[in-house]
Amino acid sequence: MLITLKNGNTTMTISSLGAEPQSLIRDGIEYIWQADKEYWPRHAPLLFPMSGPTKDNKISANGKVYDMPNNGFARDNEFKAEQLTDNIAQFTMTDTDEFRQKYYPYSFMLTVTFTLHENGYTARAEVTANEDLWYTFAWHPAFSLDINGKGCDLETYTLSFEQNEHLDRLYQSGESYVTEKDFLIGDSIELKRSETDKGPMVFRGVKSREVTLTSSAGEHGVTASLGDMSTLVVWTQLKKWGQFLCIEPMVSFGFADRPLEVEKMEETRFLKKDQSEVWENTFTVF
Repeated sequence: MLITLKNGNTTMTISSLGAEPQSLIRDGIEYIWQADKEYWPRHAPLLFPMSGPTKDNKISANGKVYDMPNNGFARDNEFKAEQLTDNIAQFTMTDTDEFRQKYYPYSFMLTVTFTLHENGYTARAEVTANEDLWYTFAWHPAFSLDINGKGCDLETYTLSFEQNEHLDRLYQSGESYVTEKDFLIGDSIELKRSETDKGPMVFRGVKSREVTLTSSAGEHGVTASLGDMSTLVVWTQLKKWGQFLCIEPMVSFGFADRPLEVEKMEETRFLKKDQSEVWENTFTVF
């Protein structure tokens, strides 16, 4: 099921499969990557209840081992969808017997609300625990590099941070990761394929509450708010050089060398029964 939102000269289309935005068009410009299967067949998935890989795509909970797809199972499953107003849509997923037996033994409700503005959208996720549980969450939107002209080179783009930062960069290497110390000292990164081809740029402990993508080749860009999240992942497909860049605010990001037991993973959040947490981020386009 697809829901289309409108606000002025801006339209947004969202699929009930994964509660995933498919399109964001403002003044005739498409900002969301159109999922060319030759490069990457997704648009802007959400990641729940895991973000990042786990060892052998498994987790352990309550003494039992479960399958856990890379970046969780929510992005590949149907949500209940309803359009609340012309510019607001809500999507809900709850646990099922299949989820509990195969992937994740906890009872939960995940409610995702998209509000379309004239210059972007706000994504809000509420995780409600029907029993004690561990989880993590992230947004994974892919933005088109063609907003500044078809074929606009990634290397014309800069990612600017709201504040001066002193950040190490982490990226996957086998089941573990490599740390590049002092990767960013300052407030901007000039993007290079030689760096994105190493793997995702994972930054933990980001102080800035906003990051902005701009290009020297044009006037269009994207600003992503981090909200209450302190991890940022920047990624594009390795080696293939697709025309997109993912700017991913995350509660956390874990690598495949983390413990199988969810309660021992440093990255997971714990909710007691009947507690909930809200994660809200705005993506502004210009």
